Amino acid sequence: MDLCTNCGRKLYESNKFCINCGTRVATYNENISSMLKSRMEIKKNRLKKKRLLVGIGSITGLLLIVSVTSVMVTGFHKPEPKSNLAASKTMDQSKDITVENKDQISHNQQSTEEKGENLSSPDYILSASDKQVLGEEDIANLTKQQLRLARNEIYARHGYVFKSQDLQEFFSSKSWYHQDPSYDGSLNEIEKGNVAFLKAREDRL
Repeated sequence: MDLCTNCGRKLYESNKFCINCGTRVATYNENISSMLKSRMEIKKNRLKKKRLLVGIGSITGLLLIVSVTSVMVTGFHKPEPKSNLAASKTMDQSKDITVENKDQISHNQQSTEEKGENLSSPDYILSASDKQVLGEEDIANLTKQQLRLARNEIYARHGYVFKSQDLQEFFSSKSWYHQDPSYDGSLNEIEKGNVAFLKAREDRL
């Protein structure tokens, strides 16, 4: 004997409808089939939801990984702004120019020290002719009279007493000239070479 699923009234096997509420009496097989279908549908729905959640989670995780990787790569290889590059390049060029200028100045100073400033002192025509070998550039602008004075200036440094009145008067006016009657006219090798060089130039004019 079954009970009405609606009102709970006792039912007989021959009853197709409840005699109390009129609800159709379902057979056992129909109940079983209905229950199975319901359970299967519930399982299918749960499985679909589970798969959907897994798919969404996978896609979300993949997008997150791609985003993080992109940010890291961009951070490591972030291009330097053009303005900074230009400023950096300008600074480097400025440094190069400064170094070149310093090197050039140093080179010029060294060259000047090596060559000597022949006309640096107003008291001398060729101030380094006693210790530096003269070259064409040292005497290029000298007149014939200046060459003569420059040649005798080498002797005057040693206190040579000149027989020519004009030479004696000229060198006597120099603060560095001191007569030395004992000087015999001897010169070092550089002085001898410069005297010959000046005389040859003087003779060509």
